[in-house]
Amino acid sequence: MNLSPQDVILFYKLTYALQCFINRKLTIVQGAETPEDVRQLTSEEKIQIRNALWKNADLIDSFVKENPHNLTHEELDIVGSWRHRVKGRFILVSHLKKHSVFLKEDEETAFGVLALSEPFEASLGSRLPIYLEGVLLPFKGKITYDGMIAPFNISFGRGYRQSFMELYQQAKAKHGIITSLPFSVESKKQSDEDLLRFYLKSQHNRDQYWEDIWVLIRKKPALRLLYHQEMGKIQSRNFKKRLREIGIEKGAFAILEGMIIAGGATKEEAQQMAKKIVPSEKRAWVHIFQMEK
Repeated sequence: MNLSPQDVILFYKLTYALQCFINRKLTIVQGAETPEDVRQLTSEEKIQIRNALWKNADLIDSFVKENPHNLTHEELDIVGSWRHRVKGRFILVSHLKKHSVFLKEDEETAFGVLALSEPFEASLGSRLPIYLEGVLLPFKGKITYDGMIAPFNISFGRGYRQSFMELYQQAKAKHGIITSLPFSVESKKQSDEDLLRFYLKSQHNRDQYWEDIWVLIRKKPALRLLYHQEMGKIQSRNFKKRLREIGIEKGAFAILEGMIIAGGATKEEAQQMAKKIVPSEKRAWVHIFQMEK
């Protein structure tokens, strides 16, 4: 979940070079004339320069054009890509193997973010979610942050935690986890099939997104088949439980629109029985399940 040590060194080299340039242009801290001078500043002084940078981010173009520290083309490309920063308030909702997930609540987007030299769990704690303010930056095809994160001292109750996780799941269903910048919501949009599967995933989702489900199906009628297939799988679990309760442990059954409409000793028999009674235009909607001990 971290950049490599070599990339961390490069990141700070570029950060201090850019901040030195910004400090010269805007005269924020006296005496900081070189990147090394900036590195030696106090945290408060670095924050002043950093804040000035993101208020005057158009100066990134000037830095790239002037190249005052003789950076390579590759290094200038990295700094230039910081125009595509994502700044604001986030909710840190998960630590995954490859990255930590920062949720931007107002945009329903989830970003996979790499820490720098210290894992987020070490710097921010392992108790999630964490509400924080920060700036996400592209870096060599990944997303990291600008080195400064301000967590808010807020504890969330169970209801809030659940709502954040639901928003996270929705963001993943709609756009996936965004792992590079810049990004386009449209280009990251998940397929209608994946979105429908998300809406049907749980009873809570089905209740919450009932209108969205049918809007999606009306927009793309071919999704009706997927809807019936997924609902058949869900309903079969309830039917299996009920059948066992009344002593039926064997057999195969066909479901259509929430009802058992045929059965047999095997799936093939149940399928043949269903074929005889179900209109041809609805046969593909039938879900067959097998009772198993």
